[in-house]
Amino acid sequence: MSIVTFWNGCKEQCGSTSSAIAFATQLAIDHNIKTLLVSTSLNDLLIKEAFFENKKKSLFGNILRTPQNSVEKGGVEGLDRIIRSNRITPDIITDYTTTILTNRLEILLGMQGNGEQYDIMKERYAKIITLANQYYDMVIVDLDKRLGKNQTEILQLSDVVVAVLPQKINQMKKVMEFVDSETLLTKEKTVYAIGKYMANTKYNAKNLTRSIIKQKTLVNTIPYNNLFFEASQEGNIIDLFLNLMRIKDKDENFEFVKEIKRLIDTVKERIEILRAN
Repeated sequence: MSIVTFWNGCKEQCGSTSSAIAFATQLAIDHNIKTLLVSTSLNDLLIKEAFFENKKKSLFGNILRTPQNSVEKGGVEGLDRIIRSNRITPDIITDYTTTILTNRLEILLGMQGNGEQYDIMKERYAKIITLANQYYDMVIVDLDKRLGKNQTEILQLSDVVVAVLPQKINQMKKVMEFVDSETLLTKEKTVYAIGKYMANTKYNAKNLTRSIIKQKTLVNTIPYNNLFFEASQEGNIIDLFLNLMRIKDKDENFEFVKEIKRLIDTVKERIEILRAN
């Protein structure tokens, strides 16, 4: 059982949420493990809209389940009420999640409300994630900056933190300096990934790995992909990834899938190394 947190350590919007969505979906399709994707956002519908569209029927209807009571209950908001009543157990979390792929992928939607309510909710996330980790094989956390100081506890709980970087040198350097200081993150459990990555530039993964990241292996990337961008807005993520299972290496979308799989392998290998030590 592992906690993998997607963290954006800079001011730039670099696609950390979309990277977490892609990672969780590909993981669930390729591996027979029970996975939970947790949103820690406030009034952000990106994850919900990526998987659901009103009155939409999936091409794979026997696999994809439309959102039911858990969505209306408000996900974490429903869990918050259970926490305050001291009746929460690891398995009860599933009553407030929504199944995307049966026995493979569930999501826990973020809070819909106001800032004052969110300030109270922020303190619950670490406990929710800890409990979820007792029930799921992998908990993937999309960490929102608005958690403020509450980010610290979640990052410390995490087995691996995927630091999603913008493809901008100055911002990338700032994140690298932060990790090097080990104020909040350690190098050992941090995996770098460039979000919304574009290869056709001199600031490509090879050059950035050599000049900025300074690690032996090529930095991970989540390439920008038009199909993924469109599917994320149309509730078609599962159909898209299932269709991409059949593509060949000459397909223009092959690199997108290959890089997501490479990130999954990198994270799994890092978890194994850390546990071995």
